[in-house]
Amino acid sequence: MAVGGSAANQEKVSKGDQQRGRKAPQKVSELRPVAGEEDVYALLDGLGALEAPAARISILRRAVREFLGHNANATPTPFDMYPRTPDHAATRILGKWHRARGPVRASEGYQGADRILRPAGYLAEILFEQACELPNCETGVLLDSGEECGQCRYRAAQRIQDAEVARLDAQHREQLEQQRAEAARRRQAEIEAVYDDAVAANEAIDSRRAVRAAEAEETVRLREQLAAEHPELITAAVGAEIPAPRDHAGASRRGRYAVEEETARAALLREGLRGTALDDAVRSHMTTWKLKRREEAQSADLAARAVPVGAWPTEHHQQPGEAPF
Repeated sequence: MAVGGSAANQEKVSKGDQQRGRKAPQKVSELRPVAGEEDVYALLDGLGALEAPAARISILRRAVREFLGHNANATPTPFDMYPRTPDHAATRILGKWHRARGPVRASEGYQGADRILRPAGYLAEILFEQACELPNCETGVLLDSGEECGQCRYRAAQRIQDAEVARLDAQHREQLEQQRAEAARRRQAEIEAVYDDAVAANEAIDSRRAVRAAEAEETVRLREQLAAEHPELITAAVGAEIPAPRDHAGASRRGRYAVEEETARAALLREGLRGTALDDAVRSHMTTWKLKRREEAQSADLAARAVPVGAWPTEHHQQPGEAPF
């Protein structure tokens, strides 16, 4: 495989080596270990794209050893005169493999036309290739001087590409921030709408409560006015006995509950309670009232059970209507 320029350039390089007294490249045995090759093999294995260890794949083993300056044949290459290091290999492999979307294109689920069918050959080609005609140029940097290569201008093109990538990344981040801000605005609008609905519902409830409280207060006022203007009606009402129905005990209990609740609400209104405080006080009073009624009923039941059968005279002694049982 001809790498590093044309045959004429290689011939010039060989003649230059002979003029400077350099020896022609010697064939290195495959059994002889090469310094740094294990690091490159570990790097290749870490990509997770090979079916076997890199050291056991012949094309990768030859490419790594040639890249490090240990040529397996007598054909001269740019790496014979300027051997590379494992760091150079890492720069080449990681940069070009990921920039070419190697992990995606080499995956089993990828169905694109540019799928990498032989990752080992693709990675070997990354090590074999020498894009610049100068043998001492490694990714745009001259190995002997450390300066940027003016022949291929790889570094200048890389800076332009990096700037474009940074611009696209900034544009993408800006779009994401706009989307997040828009989603946050929509969410806040939904929260405010729910809050407004809840406030409106609470205001409607408070309005109804205020109406009921005003009606109850007006009822109390009218009763007090009536009592003041016609005290004889109040006296007659207190002295009258109204028998409770015997066959509708449930309705009687509900009636007594309603009367007690209305009486308690009127009393609390006179004390100045309004709104939620009034409702809470009425509820607490009715809870206590029900417990007291239940205790009275239980006590009366126990007393009735304690009297022998037939010992309780019932003639001319009817049960009063306000009895709890």
